[in-house]
Amino acid sequence: MKIIWSAEARKELRAIKRFIARDSEYYAARMVASIVERVEKMAVHPTQGHSVHEYPEQPLREVHQDPYRIIYQISAGQIEIITIVHFKKRLQS
Repeated sequence: MKIIWSAEARKELRAIKRFIARDSEYYAARMVASIVERVEKMAVHPTQGHSVHEYPEQPLREVHQDPYRIIYQISAGQIEIITIVHFKKRLQS
């Protein structure tokens, strides 16, 4: 399955890296790599996530890479990564 990263998801990934890098470049790179690895695993098992509880009527799904929620949508042989949200933040529309 093809993986598409939205502009919002790419922006959030860069923000995560910048935030963590203020304390440690090493851990920033590690967290970004673990998020990307988690997304790549979804290409093999795209339905492993669960519905996004804020939007049960939408075809959105999520998986977790602690402490982040990776929000995505499956359509026509591809997975679109919509955004990445910290567990402590609410998902905004």
